[in-house]
Amino acid sequence: MKSKYFENGLALLGALAILIGVSAAAGTALAGDAGTVEIYQAAQR
Repeated sequence: MKSKYFENGLALLGALAILIGVSAAAGTALAGDAGTVEIYQAAQR
């Protein structure tokens, strides 16, 4: 019985780590895109 809870806990911890990693990657990508848009708009003036 303890094994089931332990495995579920590990799966939940792994899913949480993946969620944090994906969120960080998305934030970095969006920050990079925002800079690209600003540069593009400045170049159009």
